[in-house]
Amino acid sequence: HCRDTTVLDPLKFDPDQIKEKMGFKNKKVVMFLGTPRPHKGLDDLLAAFKKVGDRNVNLVIIGAENQQEFLKRVDQSIRERVVVLPKIPFQKLPEFLSMADIIAIPQRRTSDSVGQIPARLFDAMSMAKPIIATRISDIPEVLGDCGYLVEPNKPSQLAEAIHYILGHFGEALIKGLTARERCKQMYDIHNLEFSLCGLVEQVVSKK
Repeated sequence: HCRDTTVLDPLKFDPDQIKEKMGFKNKKVVMFLGTPRPHKGLDDLLAAFKKVGDRNVNLVIIGAENQQEFLKRVDQSIRERVVVLPKIPFQKLPEFLSMADIIAIPQRRTSDSVGQIPARLFDAMSMAKPIIATRISDIPEVLGDCGYLVEPNKPSQLAEAIHYILGHFGEALIKGLTARERCKQMYDIHNLEFSLCGLVEQVVSKK
């Protein structure tokens, strides 16, 4: 995975303005982005969100195929604070990401997740977002100390991480900025292109 950090650039967007346009004025937004398959841990995130009592915090889920059917699965106690949106075109991704205060990547430990890395981790890093992710696959290595790691399949830890970030938001913002710098240095498409070209040239020169 790699990302163009000149496209996924938080400085190009006004989060407050976008929140107001999307109906989240003066709200905190926890965002899950991606197709809600079981190994992605969305059920754990929903269980964790039940422990977040602040009514000014919304959970925004982007990528569900059928919003109304999905909402029927959501516990009645939090349904009014959960917003489900369909898949969005990649060109709109930075705008939607910009309104998130926390990006949650709650991968479960399954045969589907241990051998892959979620692309949305790189999106969130590029957009300088506070990230909560689980210790699955190479996520800890990719994220480094630039986010908040919890154990998989542990909704209580997800809830604690959300509470912590909301209570220490200045710290979380710094981690987000550090994540962007890490993404620019290690996972930006232009840097990887340069490295790959150098590697190809080495191989060709040895023939």
